Amino acid sequence: MSTRHKTGIYFLTFFSIVIFISFSCPAVFSQDKWNIREQSIENLAPDFALQDLTGEEIKLSDYKGKVVLINFSTTWCPHCRAITPYLKKLHLQYKDRGLIILNVDIQESRERVNSFALKYGLTYKVLLDESGEVARTYGIRGVPTLILVNKEGKIVCRQCRSIDLLVETLLAP
Repeated sequence: MSTRHKTGIYFLTFFSIVIFISFSCPAVFSQDKWNIREQSIENLAPDFALQDLTGEEIKLSDYKGKVVLINFSTTWCPHCRAITPYLKKLHLQYKDRGLIILNVDIQESRERVNSFALKYGLTYKVLLDESGEVARTYGIRGVPTLILVNKEGKIVCRQCRSIDLLVETLLAP
């Protein structure tokens, strides 16, 4: 087999794997049996109570009056890993002005999520939605899903573009 032929096979295999992974993350939570209910923009964000990695119970309502970015994710999703540096940067840039980032990990063990948090040096709260109930309440169909909540507790956007600009606007006095 020629080098050119081998390169073509490697490229085709790599491309197929990338396509498979790209479509597998969003599809994993789209099962109709869950009766997912959509949360629309400008509705109050449903309150929830989840444990963080230390076992402390954290409620969304604890952050009333703050801008909250909720990131629904898993440790196995490549897209979730890819946005981690961006979220860390965003947190460091705006935490002193009141931005709260809550990473809600869906249906994974505390040990696995803790290992991920340590490996990636997460600087924001990581919460465990081990049953997936909060993800279902929020209508999460794929990961990562970002939901921005304003100071009044209303959902401002889902899968927002230009998060920096939105956060800057929401944090303005």
